[in-house]
Amino acid sequence: MTTALIVSALIAWILQIGLGWLQVKRFNHAFISMRKGSYIGIGRNSNGRFKPRVLIALSFDEHQNVVDSLLMRGLTVFSLPKKINILHGMHLSQINPEAVFPQQLSCQNALMTALIAR
Repeated sequence: MTTALIVSALIAWILQIGLGWLQVKRFNHAFISMRKGSYIGIGRNSNGRFKPRVLIALSFDEHQNVVDSLLMRGLTVFSLPKKINILHGMHLSQINPEAVFPQQLSCQNALMTALIAR
């Protein structure tokens, strides 16, 4: 019985490492394929341990307009990177996190952090 528990825990641990690696690989591939501008801002929310995490990356050109974006949101390792098309072409001063994500406080916080980190 004890051996079965140890083997199960070991399999779950190896599976978690593999799936975590897959998630990091997906993000890195999406980040590398972003159109690079003069500035890049990256932000994430800092919610609790068991709440979905949000990661946002924004690429700005020399006129402070968004040329590309990346949003990764989710609780599991199966979250996929997506574009935030509503932001493309917007000037930095026009971006309002509450208007872009009206019902998602964690996305608002991550976007605000990305704008400040720029």
